[in-house]
Amino acid sequence: MKAPFTSIQQTNIYQSLKMKTASNKLFVYALELVVLFFLVFATVSTFAQTAAISGEPGKLEFTKQTVVYNSGKIYLNWIAKSNSIDCIYVIERSQDGLEYEPVGLKEGIGSPIELLYSWVDTKPNTGTVHYRVKQINNDGNLVAQADPQEVSTPENPLFIDKGSRMVMVK
Repeated sequence: MKAPFTSIQQTNIYQSLKMKTASNKLFVYALELVVLFFLVFATVSTFAQTAAISGEPGKLEFTKQTVVYNSGKIYLNWIAKSNSIDCIYVIERSQDGLEYEPVGLKEGIGSPIELLYSWVDTKPNTGTVHYRVKQINNDGNLVAQADPQEVSTPENPLFIDKGSRMVMVK
């Protein structure tokens, strides 16, 4: 009589261990992805900084470039010229227009046609903020950088519309 009960108990223990192992694998995988992101981000930003110090980069020209503040976020859009190269675009932000920090990456695809790229700053600084885009080639060298674009963000993005008496987001 003890054998069936022991078998059921062993099955429950086995299932419990199997569930814990699966959740641990998912956690380890997620942790590896986060570490990989930080390593790539640090490497690209280091290459961008050292290349800017060692030599003067070329001017990165886009067909069109916009920086817009809307609903508490800043939207950067640019259209790369046709026949662009495979690269990584590093988006940098500055409060004073002098000291920039990397805040985002976008993979650039070499293409015979113009391509639209977008990036969103979900946690922008308040006041006047400057953004610029750098182009890093596959060797990790800074190829070019665009002229800085600036946008003003309000201290308080909420306001009351007097006509409808509703709270709105600027």
